[in-house]
Amino acid sequence: GVVKAGPVSLEALNRGMDPHDMRLRQIGGSLGVAAPQLSSGGRWGDVVNLRPGLYHLWCSLPQHERLGMHATLRVVP
Repeated sequence: GVVKAGPVSLEALNRGMDPHDMRLRQIGGSLGVAAPQLSSGGRWGDVVNLRPGLYHLWCSLPQHERLGMHATLRVVP
């Protein structure tokens, strides 16, 4: 996905049966956002200020990223 730099609303919604979390890190940077572990049906949201660049989103639970739970977010000026 692509978003404009500045305040960005993030939301994690667990529609699966297993617990999940969400991490966001600018590629080449440090961890930016760490959403808590969510049970089935759980929801988390926050507004974060993102600078232009590429970001990696993923679930940090064991094996989840390897199973395809990841994405790239591009933040443009």
